[in-house]
Amino acid sequence: MQNIEIDFKLYVSDGSMTSFITEGTYEDLGEYRSISFVEDTTIKANTTIDIYQERVLIKRLGEMNMTMEYIMGMDTTLYLTTNFNYDISMNNYTSFLEITEDTINIIYQTQIDKEQNLTHNLFLKWHFIN
Repeated sequence: MQNIEIDFKLYVSDGSMTSFITEGTYEDLGEYRSISFVEDTTIKANTTIDIYQERVLIKRLGEMNMTMEYIMGMDTTLYLTTNFNYDISMNNYTSFLEITEDTINIIYQTQIDKEQNLTHNLFLKWHFIN
């Protein structure tokens, strides 16, 4: 396991954006790479991103728990639960997925996004620190 600095950016097509830089950990597990960090947002979710060759799995734990899978050109299911016993699952379509040695870039649209004519662009870049 290695320490990393993570540059997190989530752009929404309505012009809004979530952006932060935080420290986390990186682990190469052979079949996939795993990045873990605490989101520097009001939610402070513990986030794990598992990066496979052709898919990305994100798990967020905290006030809300969410699991999202991204596979290029595929519909997957997003699962969300909150501390207020609210459970939802919805369709999630990945229109773009790029994975490199130190970045992921994902453009996706959830079922609610489609209804509101929005898309999300998640861009994550990391580098190793001592």
